[in-house]
Amino acid sequence: MTRTFSILTITTLLVSLIACKPAAEDRVKMHENAKRVSDSIARTIDGPLNEVMSGALTPAVVDTTKK
Repeated sequence: MTRTFSILTITTLLVSLIACKPAAEDRVKMHENAKRVSDSIARTIDGPLNEVMSGALTPAVVDTTKK
């Protein structure tokens, strides 16, 4: 009896774990959402960084004729 109950309990737990994972469509949707958020964060960081870097790379014109 104990052995049967143990097997039944283990089987029930395994079935519940397998049934509770997200479906393939949900996983694809989650990955697409994560990619969109990642791209948004990258654009937020890259925008101001590119503005600063473009200003730093322009050569400064020095007037050497003044005394």
